[in-house]
Amino acid sequence: MDRVLVLVPADAPADLAWPGAEVHRYSSPLDIPGLLSSFRLPAILVCDGIGQAHAPRVADAVRAHPAPVVAVSSQPWDGETPDPIAAACRGIVAGFGYGAVARLIPVLAPPA
Repeated sequence: MDRVLVLVPADAPADLAWPGAEVHRYSSPLDIPGLLSSFRLPAILVCDGIGQAHAPRVADAVRAHPAPVVAVSSQPWDGETPDPIAAACRGIVAGFGYGAVARLIPVLAPPA
């Protein structure tokens, strides 16, 4: 049974899969609120490519999600530049790319 939701952009590598994760691709940042509202699982949101125009709406969806959400960015973040998504999430891992997802799954997964 999948215990963590992982949301990745549609242009992410095709072979992404992690044990214990239900992976969903979003074509547009506008897809993210619907995907989050469809699952009650803790979530990892790969936020690469989400522009500032869509960030507030995604942040609102993250805040409304009933389980923790952690943002992953392949680019480093200085921790000071305003980021509505990072502010809404339980945490952010920046600069490690998809390698961070595998490390986060056991941290976020609820006990079996």
